[in-house]
Amino acid sequence: MLRFMLAACVAVLLTHAAALAQSSPPQVDDHTLFLAHFNEGFDADYAAGDPAAEVNGAELVAEGKWGGAVRFGDGQDLSFDTAGNLDMAAGTLMFWFKPDWQSGAPNSHALLSMNLDGDPPGYFVLSQGWWESSGGVGRMYFVLDNQSYMHCSTQAWSNMDAEELGRWHHVALTWTEGARGVMALYLDGDRVAYNARPNITLRRPAGRLIVGSDRAQTGGQRWADGLLDELVIYDRTMSDAEVAEIFRAQEPDWEAIQARRRAWLTDVLAGPAPVLARDEQGRMLESRTLLDEGTSWNTPENIPGIVAKLKRAGFNVYIPCIWHGRGTRWAFEGYPPDPRMAENFEAMEVDPLALLIEQCHAAGIEVHPWFCVTKRQGEILPEFTEEGTPGKFFDAHRPEFRDFIVGLMTDVIERYDVDGVNLDYIRTGGRCSGPLCQAEYREQFGTEMAEDAKLTTAEGWANPKIVQWQDECIADIVSRVAMEGRAIRPELIVSVDGHPHAPGDPPDANGRNEMPWVDAGWVDVVFAMDYSRELSWLRLDRVREGSAHPEAFVELCGNYERTETGHVVPRGGELVAQQIEFCRRKWPGNGVALYLWSMLSDEQIEALRAGPFAEDALPNWIRSGE
Repeated sequence: MLRFMLAACVAVLLTHAAALAQSSPPQVDDHTLFLAHFNEGFDADYAAGDPAAEVNGAELVAEGKWGGAVRFGDGQDLSFDTAGNLDMAAGTLMFWFKPDWQSGAPNSHALLSMNLDGDPPGYFVLSQGWWESSGGVGRMYFVLDNQSYMHCSTQAWSNMDAEELGRWHHVALTWTEGARGVMALYLDGDRVAYNARPNITLRRPAGRLIVGSDRAQTGGQRWADGLLDELVIYDRTMSDAEVAEIFRAQEPDWEAIQARRRAWLTDVLAGPAPVLARDEQGRMLESRTLLDEGTSWNTPENIPGIVAKLKRAGFNVYIPCIWHGRGTRWAFEGYPPDPRMAENFEAMEVDPLALLIEQCHAAGIEVHPWFCVTKRQGEILPEFTEEGTPGKFFDAHRPEFRDFIVGLMTDVIERYDVDGVNLDYIRTGGRCSGPLCQAEYREQFGTEMAEDAKLTTAEGWANPKIVQWQDECIADIVSRVAMEGRAIRPELIVSVDGHPHAPGDPPDANGRNEMPWVDAGWVDVVFAMDYSRELSWLRLDRVREGSAHPEAFVELCGNYERTETGHVVPRGGELVAQQIEFCRRKWPGNGVALYLWSMLSDEQIEALRAGPFAEDALPNWIRSGE
């Protein structure tokens, strides 16, 4: 046995040595625009443009991924001219980075930044956390062009423990403009964030590429805090497979790294199965929620098929979107209908929402209508906006708008036999700068909003007066819907869709403040939107640990993927079922939830029924006010 063990150890060492021998730093090829090894200096070893670095306090050290590296601390960065070195039409940028961050990455760090031209001008940034709004705390954002809404983000860095976070990590950014604009962010060979938009023309660089800080942005003062090595830029967009191949060619331990990246899921799934409550008849009690952002439910002929599919998949709570900011998605007296559907409504002889609720209830399925509260699409209801209202939002500071939207939701609660109500887009969408908002702010605080917005706390967080002003108008909507709705239906379940903050996180400056809503008893369920392949489990752990009502916080998983060409397709059934099982094991409380109905495939249904939904269940809620 000892001889066998020694032989096995030798084999492992030989395999590792062979992998190390085959690994190498990046080399110049026909598509390389820029490559800096940082072994003997800061300047690029190869550059199609100017190779010279402008150094702002950065330090060269010997402990690189390959040879030397650059150390970035507070007040330290360097920069390169972008002419010839970076092509915004299409490209790939890669580097190795070793963070010097706290576990969970609670603080904000900027790795790359660059100003873009245009009117209005834009910016390019790679940022752990966010400076414009604390809503991005804990996420790494890749903003390719903010004015083109080309951005994506990942929670992956915050999910790492201290040991894993402190290792070298391979980072890759890819992009292309045109009829199908696409962008992606990769970590250690895996695509962790993605976005695609049609007919995109990206702005061009209006300054140098800053490495190690957000100094390109006015007032930028966030630093990378870590080691960076092997910065390389290509003139083409690499595929998922190519990025993974490059990572593996440069990392001898790539298999172990990728296995550790998936341990968050596999470790929990290897543990004990949950023991769920049952009613007096022995029936399992577990809320299983599915959100539907589409409109198929408002055609009466579709309703039996929807109910049958929900039942076949094992879901018992259905959240259909009936207000998406363009008008009601069914004929509802007193409120403007979605103009794209108004003609169909006139021809209907039945009320589709009433029919949907009736047939769902007959099948044991609850219905919680979904409202995108402040979202505005098209030119609808201009009286609830003004110049300076955040784009694609209604002005939540207008009392008239709040009366309108609360009235819509409470009228639905009163007229229909609903089981709950779901509030999405429950935020201001930004800071209103219109004359009415400025006058309201001035009257309340006696100061000018624009001046107060320049002032931050010692931690760099948004001015508390700005936060209070934003919080109050959104809290007014939430509290009124909860109290007025429950006066009509005492058992009404109120849920919101959001990104809840843990105690100690920077406050959200857009009025979304889920934990106090739960503590006040207004909100029973917070669906934490998280549609990536790697769930933000560490963040939700922190939220639940900091709440007196941990059961209220439910991970809202996704069941779709984007292909490399930007098409949305159903996620594989096995991973969907694994994520749902992970959530029910790790976070007992108000059940599990999935987004979205249109991507629910037969493969996913089979996997759910073979796994977490093998047995039917009845909805079961723990109310925050009890």
